[in-house]
Amino acid sequence: METALATLEILPSSKAEIVKFTKMLKDEILASETDPLKTFVRLKYAEKTIADTLKDADIEKHFLKEFQLYEKEKVVEVMGAKLNAQETGVKYHYEDSGDPVWLDLDKKIKELTEKKKEREKFLQNIPYDAGIVDPESGVFITRPPKESTTKVICKFY
Repeated sequence: METALATLEILPSSKAEIVKFTKMLKDEILASETDPLKTFVRLKYAEKTIADTLKDADIEKHFLKEFQLYEKEKVVEVMGAKLNAQETGVKYHYEDSGDPVWLDLDKKIKELTEKKKEREKFLQNIPYDAGIVDPESGVFITRPPKESTTKVICKFY
């Protein structure tokens, strides 16, 4: 009987195997007659499966509990990987500190951020083939240059 963990066992399990597998996969994708979009979607499903599994709170707790069995060691080596426990996702709730200086700075930053967003929207709407003269400074303003990358995006339904 095939299990999910048995399927996981066939994937690369070292840095060298990752490099080798990735190269093989790339070569096969580029040379294959197989529908590349189906391969893309399979890879995205695999990526999402792994990401969702690693983000699962119960699984994270399970891994941490197992790691803590090695409490005397700060770094544990498993299959060529070094594992250590770290505090992550640290958040300070400064607004709850009651500090008037921080609260004032936060308010000013929010106001300026909103003004900046409004100005950016204005600049994005300047016609490409024209510009405008800023009435206050007399400076000629053009639409800001834009840079982007086109990719195939995969959304699951």
